[in-house]
Amino acid sequence: MKKLIILVFLFLISTSFTINYNSLHVKDNLRIKPLLNPQNESVEYYRKQINRAFSLLKKQKKYIDLELNKSEKVQILSIAFPEMLRYDSYSDYLEASSNRILYVDEGKNASDFSTGYFQMKPSFIEDLEDYIAKNKSFKQYNWILIPNKNEIEARKERIKRLANFQWQLRYLKAFWYVAELKFQNIDFKTTEDKIRFFATAYNYGFTKPEKEITKYQSATKFSPEETNTRKFAFADFSIDFVMTYSYFFDQ
Repeated sequence: MKKLIILVFLFLISTSFTINYNSLHVKDNLRIKPLLNPQNESVEYYRKQINRAFSLLKKQKKYIDLELNKSEKVQILSIAFPEMLRYDSYSDYLEASSNRILYVDEGKNASDFSTGYFQMKPSFIEDLEDYIAKNKSFKQYNWILIPNKNEIEARKERIKRLANFQWQLRYLKAFWYVAELKFQNIDFKTTEDKIRFFATAYNYGFTKPEKEITKYQSATKFSPEETNTRKFAFADFSIDFVMTYSYFFDQ
Protein backbone atom coordinates (compact mmCIF):
# COMPACT_ATOMS: atom_id res chain seq x y z
CA MET A 1 0.00 0.00 0.00
CA LYS A 2 2.81 2.36 0.92
CA LYS A 3 4.54 1.60 -2.38
CA LEU A 4 1.33 2.43 -4.24
CA ILE A 5 0.97 5.76 -2.43
CA ILE A 6 4.59 6.65 -3.17
CA LEU A 7 4.17 5.76 -6.85
CA VAL A 8 1.00 7.89 -7.12
CA PHE A 9 2.74 10.78 -5.37
CA LEU A 10 5.73 10.60 -7.74
CA PHE A 11 3.39 10.44 -10.74
CA LEU A 12 1.54 13.58 -9.61
CA ILE A 13 4.80 15.49 -9.10
CA SER A 14 6.03 14.43 -12.54
CA THR A 15 2.76 15.49 -14.18
CA SER A 16 2.76 18.84 -12.37
CA PHE A 17 6.35 19.53 -13.44
CA THR A 18 5.56 18.68 -17.07
CA ILE A 19 2.54 21.00 -17.10
CA ASN A 20 4.49 23.85 -15.51
CA TYR A 21 7.41 23.36 -17.89
CA ASN A 22 5.13 23.37 -20.91
CA SER A 23 3.35 26.44 -19.58
CA LEU A 24 6.62 28.29 -19.17
CA HIS A 25 7.76 27.13 -22.58
CA VAL A 26 4.60 28.54 -24.17
CA LYS A 27 5.06 31.85 -22.33
CA ASP A 28 8.64 32.07 -23.55
CA ASN A 29 7.50 31.46 -27.11
CA LEU A 30 4.88 34.17 -26.81
CA ARG A 31 7.43 36.53 -25.36
CA ILE A 32 9.93 36.22 -28.20
CA LYS A 33 7.47 36.21 -31.07
CA PRO A 34 7.34 40.02 -31.41
CA LEU A 35 11.11 40.08 -31.89
CA LEU A 36 10.72 37.82 -34.90
CA ASN A 37 8.51 40.39 -36.62
CA PRO A 38 10.60 41.82 -39.50
CA GLN A 39 9.21 45.33 -38.96
CA ASN A 40 10.19 45.38 -35.28
CA GLU A 41 13.54 43.85 -36.17
CA SER A 42 14.27 46.68 -38.61
CA VAL A 43 13.48 49.28 -35.98
CA GLU A 44 15.50 47.57 -33.27
CA TYR A 45 18.55 47.35 -35.49
CA TYR A 46 19.11 51.09 -35.00
CA ARG A 47 17.58 51.49 -31.54
CA LYS A 48 20.77 53.00 -30.11
CA GLN A 49 20.83 55.74 -32.74
CA ILE A 50 17.07 56.28 -32.43
CA ASN A 51 17.31 56.74 -28.65
CA ARG A 52 20.19 59.17 -29.11
CA ALA A 53 18.11 61.25 -31.54
CA PHE A 54 15.18 61.24 -29.13
CA SER A 55 17.48 62.44 -26.32
CA LEU A 56 18.56 65.38 -28.48
CA LEU A 57 14.99 66.26 -29.38
CA LYS A 58 13.54 66.08 -25.88
CA LYS A 59 16.07 68.69 -24.73
CA GLN A 60 14.30 71.10 -27.08
CA LYS A 61 10.83 70.47 -25.65
CA LYS A 62 10.51 74.09 -24.49
CA TYR A 63 10.74 75.35 -28.08
CA ILE A 64 8.62 72.50 -29.42
CA ASP A 65 5.80 73.36 -27.02
CA LEU A 66 6.12 77.01 -27.99
CA GLU A 67 5.99 76.48 -31.77
CA LEU A 68 3.71 73.45 -32.27
CA ASN A 69 0.14 72.79 -31.19
CA LYS A 70 -0.31 69.91 -28.77
CA SER A 71 -2.80 68.11 -31.01
CA GLU A 72 -0.38 67.78 -33.92
CA LYS A 73 3.15 68.18 -32.60
CA VAL A 74 3.93 64.44 -32.57
CA GLN A 75 2.83 63.99 -36.18
CA ILE A 76 4.74 67.05 -37.36
CA LEU A 77 7.91 66.03 -35.51
CA SER A 78 7.65 62.46 -36.78
CA ILE A 79 8.02 63.38 -40.45
CA ALA A 80 11.48 64.91 -39.90
CA PHE A 81 12.64 62.78 -36.98
CA PRO A 82 14.51 60.24 -39.16
CA GLU A 83 16.85 63.01 -40.31
CA MET A 84 17.95 63.48 -36.70
CA LEU A 85 19.49 60.01 -36.80
CA ARG A 86 22.09 61.45 -39.17
CA TYR A 87 22.67 64.67 -37.25
CA ASP A 88 26.09 65.22 -35.71
CA SER A 89 26.84 68.67 -34.29
CA TYR A 90 30.54 68.61 -35.15
CA SER A 91 30.08 67.35 -38.72
CA ASP A 92 27.17 69.72 -39.18
CA TYR A 93 29.30 72.68 -38.10
CA LEU A 94 32.11 71.76 -40.49
CA GLU A 95 29.81 71.16 -43.44
CA ALA A 96 27.76 74.30 -42.86
CA SER A 97 30.89 76.42 -42.44
CA SER A 98 32.38 75.23 -45.70
CA ASN A 99 29.17 75.46 -47.71
CA ARG A 100 27.57 78.59 -46.28
CA ILE A 101 29.72 81.09 -48.17
CA LEU A 102 29.39 79.20 -51.44
CA TYR A 103 25.59 79.11 -51.16
CA VAL A 104 25.35 82.80 -50.24
CA ASP A 105 27.57 83.85 -53.14
CA GLU A 106 26.33 81.50 -55.87
CA GLY A 107 23.06 79.92 -54.75
CA LYS A 108 21.66 76.40 -54.36
CA ASN A 109 23.05 75.12 -57.65
CA ALA A 110 26.55 75.69 -56.33
CA SER A 111 25.91 74.43 -52.80
CA ASP A 112 22.79 72.76 -51.45
CA PHE A 113 23.71 71.17 -48.13
CA SER A 114 21.77 69.57 -45.27
CA THR A 115 22.01 71.31 -41.92
CA GLY A 116 20.50 71.36 -38.43
CA TYR A 117 18.53 68.77 -36.45
CA PHE A 118 16.11 68.20 -39.32
CA GLN A 119 18.83 68.29 -42.00
CA MET A 120 17.04 70.94 -44.04
CA LYS A 121 18.51 72.21 -47.29
CA PRO A 122 18.36 75.79 -48.62
CA SER A 123 16.57 74.45 -51.72
CA PHE A 124 13.84 72.98 -49.49
CA ILE A 125 13.27 76.38 -47.87
CA GLU A 126 13.25 78.12 -51.25
CA ASP A 127 10.62 75.65 -52.50
CA LEU A 128 8.51 76.33 -49.40
CA GLU A 129 8.83 80.08 -49.87
CA ASP A 130 7.89 79.80 -53.53
CA TYR A 131 4.83 77.64 -52.84
CA ILE A 132 3.58 79.92 -50.07
CA ALA A 133 4.20 83.11 -52.07
CA LYS A 134 2.16 81.78 -55.01
CA ASN A 135 -0.75 80.42 -52.98
CA LYS A 136 -3.30 82.81 -51.48
CA SER A 137 -4.39 80.18 -48.97
CA PHE A 138 -1.12 80.67 -47.11
CA LYS A 139 -1.27 84.37 -46.32
CA GLN A 140 -0.94 83.53 -42.61
CA TYR A 141 2.44 81.98 -43.43
CA ASN A 142 3.89 84.97 -45.23
CA TRP A 143 6.25 85.41 -42.28
CA ILE A 144 8.29 82.62 -43.86
CA LEU A 145 9.12 84.91 -46.79
CA ILE A 146 12.17 87.19 -46.81
CA PRO A 147 10.99 90.54 -48.20
CA ASN A 148 12.83 93.61 -49.44
CA LYS A 149 16.24 91.99 -49.84
CA ASN A 150 18.38 91.17 -52.84
CA GLU A 151 19.26 87.54 -53.55
CA ILE A 152 22.53 87.51 -51.63
CA GLU A 153 20.98 89.14 -48.56
CA ALA A 154 18.03 86.75 -48.74
CA ARG A 155 20.39 83.78 -48.83
CA LYS A 156 22.25 85.13 -45.80
CA GLU A 157 18.98 85.41 -43.89
CA ARG A 158 17.92 81.92 -44.98
CA ILE A 159 21.17 80.40 -43.75
CA LYS A 160 20.90 82.30 -40.48
CA ARG A 161 17.42 80.89 -39.92
CA LEU A 162 18.47 77.35 -40.79
CA ALA A 163 21.11 77.48 -38.07
CA ASN A 164 18.36 78.09 -35.50
CA PHE A 165 16.34 75.12 -34.18
CA GLN A 166 13.28 77.25 -33.53
CA TRP A 167 13.25 78.38 -37.15
CA GLN A 168 13.58 74.79 -38.34
CA LEU A 169 10.48 73.98 -36.29
CA ARG A 170 8.64 76.84 -37.99
CA TYR A 171 9.68 75.62 -41.42
CA LEU A 172 8.60 72.09 -40.51
CA LYS A 173 5.21 73.35 -39.37
CA ALA A 174 4.81 75.33 -42.59
CA PHE A 175 5.73 72.24 -44.60
CA TRP A 176 3.04 70.21 -42.81
CA TYR A 177 0.32 72.68 -43.80
CA VAL A 178 1.65 72.99 -47.34
CA ALA A 179 1.53 69.20 -47.64
CA GLU A 180 -2.02 69.11 -46.27
CA LEU A 181 -3.18 71.49 -48.99
CA LYS A 182 -1.03 70.15 -51.82
CA PHE A 183 -2.09 66.54 -51.20
CA GLN A 184 -5.62 67.18 -49.97
CA ASN A 185 -7.14 64.93 -52.65
CA ILE A 186 -5.39 61.83 -51.32
CA ASP A 187 -7.74 59.63 -49.31
CA PHE A 188 -5.53 58.49 -46.44
CA LYS A 189 -7.15 55.49 -44.75
CA THR A 190 -5.26 55.94 -41.49
CA THR A 191 -3.10 58.51 -39.71
CA GLU A 192 -0.15 56.19 -40.28
CA ASP A 193 -0.75 56.34 -44.04
CA LYS A 194 -0.72 60.13 -43.89
CA ILE A 195 2.47 60.27 -41.83
CA ARG A 196 4.19 57.81 -44.15
CA PHE A 197 3.33 59.87 -47.20
CA PHE A 198 4.23 63.24 -45.65
CA ALA A 199 7.52 61.88 -44.26
CA THR A 200 8.41 60.49 -47.67
CA ALA A 201 7.51 63.81 -49.32
CA TYR A 202 9.75 65.59 -46.81
CA ASN A 203 12.66 63.28 -47.56
CA TYR A 204 12.16 62.71 -51.28
CA GLY A 205 10.85 66.17 -52.20
CA PHE A 206 7.33 67.55 -51.89
CA THR A 207 7.54 69.15 -55.33
CA LYS A 208 7.88 65.70 -56.93
CA PRO A 209 4.80 64.09 -58.57
CA GLU A 210 2.42 62.33 -56.21
CA LYS A 211 2.93 58.96 -57.94
CA GLU A 212 6.68 59.19 -57.46
CA ILE A 213 6.31 59.97 -53.77
CA THR A 214 3.87 57.09 -53.33
CA LYS A 215 6.24 54.69 -55.04
CA TYR A 216 9.21 55.91 -52.99
CA GLN A 217 7.41 55.19 -49.70
CA SER A 218 8.49 51.57 -49.81
CA ALA A 219 12.04 52.24 -51.01
CA THR A 220 14.52 50.85 -48.48
CA LYS A 221 17.25 53.41 -49.05
CA PHE A 222 17.61 55.17 -45.70
CA SER A 223 19.90 54.45 -42.78
CA PRO A 224 21.32 56.61 -39.97
CA GLU A 225 24.78 56.07 -41.41
CA GLU A 226 26.02 57.04 -44.85
CA THR A 227 28.09 53.88 -45.13
CA ASN A 228 26.87 50.67 -46.73
CA THR A 229 24.75 49.51 -43.79
CA ARG A 230 21.29 48.00 -43.48
CA LYS A 231 18.71 50.34 -45.01
CA PHE A 232 14.97 50.78 -44.48
CA ALA A 233 12.16 53.03 -45.65
CA PHE A 234 12.55 56.58 -44.33
CA ALA A 235 9.00 56.62 -42.93
CA ASP A 236 9.59 53.43 -40.90
CA PHE A 237 11.52 55.59 -38.44
CA SER A 238 8.71 58.17 -38.41
CA ILE A 239 6.14 55.55 -37.42
CA ASP A 240 8.46 54.17 -34.76
CA PHE A 241 8.81 57.68 -33.32
CA VAL A 242 5.04 58.00 -32.99
CA MET A 243 4.66 54.52 -31.49
CA THR A 244 7.57 54.79 -29.06
CA TYR A 245 8.08 58.41 -28.01
CA SER A 246 4.78 60.26 -28.47
CA TYR A 247 4.05 59.99 -24.72
CA PHE A 248 6.79 62.53 -23.97
CA PHE A 249 5.50 65.21 -26.33
CA ASP A 250 1.83 64.65 -25.45
CA GLN A 251 2.45 65.88 -21.91
